[in-house]
Amino acid sequence: MPSPLDARIGGEWTDIDSVSRDRSYLISFIWHEKGSGDVHVNLRGYPGRTGVPRCKDLATNRLVPCFSDGRGTQHLQGIRATVYSANQGADMWHVLYAWRFRGSLYTISEHVTPPNTYGRVVQHLNRMLGGLVVIEPRT
Repeated sequence: MPSPLDARIGGEWTDIDSVSRDRSYLISFIWHEKGSGDVHVNLRGYPGRTGVPRCKDLATNRLVPCFSDGRGTQHLQGIRATVYSANQGADMWHVLYAWRFRGSLYTISEHVTPPNTYGRVVQHLNRMLGGLVVIEPRT
């Protein structure tokens, strides 16, 4: 059965809705069906920053890039996203797409877990990336 995730911030499937002191943000959606599996998607933004952020490595407690092990790029809707498969924090065990736009870094990721394989997650991310639209801030 496909997941009913709808990406409505504050909706039934919102897992994390967080803004940090540095203005970076994470919105996370999760769906779980007992005996079937999970779908977990994260969207992040790093306003005014384009470099890969650093996170604590759980095994060594050292600061490491939050995402690494680049696996090429995807080009959709005018976005050229780098694909990463080794990620930290809330993006651990996820395939992550990262791209830069107007001086900021953005990411979208999905957890690789049954019922979804790596290939299926890449298909989902391609569909999500291809469906993104720019929302201009209110003035």
